[in-house]
Amino acid sequence: MNLGEFLLSAGRPAEAVTHLTRAFTLSDEHDFRMIKISVLGSLCTLHEELGQYDLAAAEAQQALTLALEVGSAEGEIEARIALGRLAMQGGDLALAEQQLVQALELARSRETPKEQVLAHEQLVQVYRRSGQLELALDHAEVLRTIERSIFDTDRDRQIRNLTVLFEVERAQQEAQLYRLRSEVEQEAREAAEQQVLERTAELARAQHEVVARLAIAAEYRDDTTGEHTRRVGQAAARIARALGWSETQASVLGVAARLHDVGKIAIPDAILLKRGHLTADEFRQMQSHTVIGSRILSGSRSALLTMAEEIARSHHERWDGSGYPYGLAGDAIPLTGRIVAIADVFDALIQARPYKAAWTISEALREIQAQAGRHFDPELVAVAADVLANLHREDSLFLKLYDEQQSEPLAEGEASHVLAVFEQLLMERTRELELARREAERSAKRMERMALTDSLTDLRNRRAFEQDLESRAAPLGNTPFTVMSLDVDGLKRINDTHGHSAGDDLLGAVAAALTAAFDGHGQAYRIGGDEFAVICDDVMTAADRIRCLEVMAHHLQQSGYPDRPFSTGAADYPADSGSAGDLLRISDQRMYRDKVLRRQQRSGQPLESGQA
Repeated sequence: MNLGEFLLSAGRPAEAVTHLTRAFTLSDEHDFRMIKISVLGSLCTLHEELGQYDLAAAEAQQALTLALEVGSAEGEIEARIALGRLAMQGGDLALAEQQLVQALELARSRETPKEQVLAHEQLVQVYRRSGQLELALDHAEVLRTIERSIFDTDRDRQIRNLTVLFEVERAQQEAQLYRLRSEVEQEAREAAEQQVLERTAELARAQHEVVARLAIAAEYRDDTTGEHTRRVGQAAARIARALGWSETQASVLGVAARLHDVGKIAIPDAILLKRGHLTADEFRQMQSHTVIGSRILSGSRSALLTMAEEIARSHHERWDGSGYPYGLAGDAIPLTGRIVAIADVFDALIQARPYKAAWTISEALREIQAQAGRHFDPELVAVAADVLANLHREDSLFLKLYDEQQSEPLAEGEASHVLAVFEQLLMERTRELELARREAERSAKRMERMALTDSLTDLRNRRAFEQDLESRAAPLGNTPFTVMSLDVDGLKRINDTHGHSAGDDLLGAVAAALTAAFDGHGQAYRIGGDEFAVICDDVMTAADRIRCLEVMAHHLQQSGYPDRPFSTGAADYPADSGSAGDLLRISDQRMYRDKVLRRQQRSGQPLESGQA
């Protein structure tokens, strides 16, 4: 089956059909119905790509029939989406709508975003073709919301990764400087002093690069180019030069200013990208980016990051005291914040935003001058106006922080002093690094516990289940054990009838009952919306499983759920399989069989041959 799917993805359908047909025959011979459903789905895709729509529809219908027989919700969703898509291609829009709506309802109940996206995409096409444009628009809007949620999740992961890279880069550079201290004690002092200067410059350049990347990451959400931060930094550096700052000081300000809005990382898109006016609560949340940004940058001994922290905190304060977050006024506002405030507002005015057109440079300058004494420091405005008026002209004053050509060798006395200070700094930074490492280890352990715990039930989650199961069923594993699958019956009906809080109460009760029943016998997990599992310490006999399930049913009865609202199935390692994936699949098959049997018993239907 895997070979067939890989070949199909590689655009080699003639070879793919050979393997998929063989997989179908084998799964049919051995009654592996869950695998058979997957193979039928791949065959349906293959024949659809070849334009053999009747054959593809027959395979999708067969997959749906099998999925309903074994109670496979995932298989049913995929089959109905395929049938809906094929019906739409054949012009039967009513049938397409029926299949896709059923698939969407089931995907919602299973909380599977990927399948919901597929169903919404097809429904948009169905309603567009049938002329029901309002319904098409409704599904398109829901589709965009789901896709945005998926995008936000991916973006947050990228931001976390970038933050980790920032810390790793800083730690690596500090470790490199620490190793240098040992070299200083062994090598000639003059050579060591030169090497210290070179390595320090390397650290500064690396920090400069990472700061620039972090600034772009913060700006990416409402300015995908990151150009706003670069322009604000450049303008702030030029204003500083006009005030008489040294080239080095102005360059440091130019880099630090790029992090003025780094706190926007924590502002939700619904507020950050809103086109209309913000509500009072939304505006208060937007204002918090100043405090968040200063916290992100705090705690560093770097002059660059210390200045960036000051700017992030103060660049929205106003000269007349009406700004935020602390309502500072006049000279109480740091000079760096006053400079960046002018550069930030000027660049925002001359750039187009979702809620306004771009102003001309002349219009923006008049507004800056009109706000002198209210928003801005009037003396700074007088200096900045000349600088900003010439921003459109090309010049060579780019940020040249830590340019190697600007470095000049120090006199012998100065070099000795620098080396002594540097050695002291190394000791202090080494202590800081060790404390940070210990805190990082503690945080990592807390994060790991959170990552492996289900937030609703406090049981271990699917990720933990897969890790534990793979470990127990590893090639060197030689201890037999049992895996149990458990599915809560009627959760969707409870959610629809009594609300999701009632459904959550049921899930919590099942988790508590499962933990109590299998205490001392194994570890319980919540692996999906209404799916639970247990990895037993050893192989449980049928009698032992029945006793544990009776204990579980008793706990649920005491919690107000008298009708044993769950179905179960079990698989033994290695008797049923030596593969973790197969163990879960087999226990799921048996659990779905139990569900179908219980459903038939409740409805009074006769049992199929062999079920009794």
